[in-house]
Amino acid sequence: MALETVNSCTNCNNLEKNFNCSVHNVVVDLNNTCESHNLKVSITKSSSCSNCSNHNTSSCSHPKQASNDLLCFDWSKGGEA
Repeated sequence: MALETVNSCTNCNNLEKNFNCSVHNVVVDLNNTCESHNLKVSITKSSSCSNCSNHNTSSCSHPKQASNDLLCFDWSKGGEA
């Protein structure tokens, strides 16, 4: 079975840290999507804290929860772990 990525708000560049859509100024859910979707292509199935540019830095939004295998909505492409 092939798995495909869907265009949901969770992989959209318009999603802000508080689950607010910066385009429509509404709080979105994990299953929401819309015509203004702007794919955040940097997130993949291998994205995690271990390869996030915020990991172990003062810019990490959730330093107490961060771990090598975790992924959050503040993930930003960094170096490989």
